[in-house]
Amino acid sequence: MNQLGIALLFCCLPAFAQELVVTTLPSGIGRTEGKEAVSGITYVRLFLASSVVSPAPIDLTQPTLTVQCTQNLKGKFQVEFFVNFGGVTDAAFYPPWRPANAQDLFPPRTEKVNVTMEFLGYKKEKPVTRQFEKVVAPYVQLRYNPPSGGSRNMEEIAFYFQYLRALPTLHISAEGHTATFATAPLLAQIHNEPLCRASGL
Repeated sequence: MNQLGIALLFCCLPAFAQELVVTTLPSGIGRTEGKEAVSGITYVRLFLASSVVSPAPIDLTQPTLTVQCTQNLKGKFQVEFFVNFGGVTDAAFYPPWRPANAQDLFPPRTEKVNVTMEFLGYKKEKPVTRQFEKVVAPYVQLRYNPPSGGSRNMEEIAFYFQYLRALPTLHISAEGHTATFATAPLLAQIHNEPLCRASGL
């Protein structure tokens, strides 16, 4: 690995990954919370596996949805949405990219992926395809790419949670992989999280 790669690696690693504990709630939802030491960001992360066997601990080797709600030191709230199709057991919080040195001017480029979301329930909605990105760490995790100059998406992810409240079964497909999630327990836990409600969910 070259020096730039090493710098990117260490700038993006959480300061306390070894201390991370994922708590499994009675609903089967996995949960972590904390405050990242360097950025000062307060966060809560909620995990929903494609198959929930409560009260057993959540199995993060399965396809998993992750909702991440944060507040930075300036008081700004943010919600982010991740999905993977299995094998991602790294549940750590990774703060936003920051320069490692004076020559490190731009964040690393990320690979963009088209992800199709289908909302299933009492009626059938047309599937929507939106742009996600493969995050730096863990690499195979896909993150909804919010509206920006580097994104084709026009809506914040909170818009699609309105769909989920009416049609709570979510079928996701990308790059030949598919997974289906019964999101009702996740939606219920989001309602119980002040940080997520403040983030617009």
